[in-house]
Formats: sequence, C-alpha cells, structure tokens
Amino acid sequence: MKTLLPSLICLLLLVLVQPTLAAKTAPNTITNGDSLAASCYLALSALDKGMEQMPQEEQTSTFACMAYLGGILAAAQHANELAKLRFAQVTDGKGSQADFNLYCFDWNMRYRNAARIVLRYARQHLDLATQPAERLAMKALQNAYPCRRH
Repeated sequence: MKTLLPSLICLLLLVLVQPTLAAKTAPNTITNGDSLAASCYLALSALDKGMEQMPQEEQTSTFACMAYLGGILAAAQHANELAKLRFAQVTDGKGSQADFNLYCFDWNMRYRNAARIVLRYARQHLDLATQPAERLAMKALQNAYPCRRH
C-alpha cells in the first residue's frame, strides 16, 4: 500500500490539473473557420509587428496558422500529383497532364500571403466561421487561385 500511495497521489494531481492544462492549450487549436481566422490574424500581426512584441501564448497560435496552411497546401499539391498520375494511367500516357489540375494555387506563395487570403475570405464569408477550418482554407485559396479550363 505504501508503494501505491505516491502513484495514487500523482494520478489524482493529473486528474485535477488536466482541465487547467487543456484550457491553456485550447486557443492554439484550429478546429473551425473562426479559430483559423483568429490564428491567421495573430500570425499577420506578428509578422507585421515582430514576434518579440507578442505574448508567448499568442506566438504559439501564430505558428499554428502557418503550420495549418502549410499542411493544406502540401495536401493539395499531393492531390494534384496523384490526379495527374491517375489521369496518365487511364489515358496510357497520351493525355495532357498539364491541363489536369485539381488545384491551381501558387505553390511558391508565402505563408503570409496565404494567411491574408484566408483572413480576407473569412471576413467576407461569416457563414464559414463554424464550419470545419479546412473548408474555409480551401474555399479561400480556390477563390484566389481558380483553375482556368481551356
């Protein structure tokens, strides 16, 4: 029983402290359009004013926006390459892969530009605030970089 007591005390402390830890990390979580827009707003503020001017908890949220948008762009680029590969397989390599893009984003855009695009779109489409964050990001980027079909 003496050996179990320290373990039980640690477990009790973890249970009591867990809600406090979760509350501190919640603002750095991107789940819906509103949280993505808030994080991107902080990101743009940090980039414009300088990170040293921001409190530590806001700096973390800034990086969340950039990481999220980086993931969205990487996934879209991968989807493009996969679609081109499948198109080539179906056409026995005779089809024009260059014309077959699912997404036509500027793959060299800076994260600052992507954050501005998302924030501007979020302000114009308040209905996306409670929608999943990826819906806001993809609609904003597709609106900014539409594919032009011949």
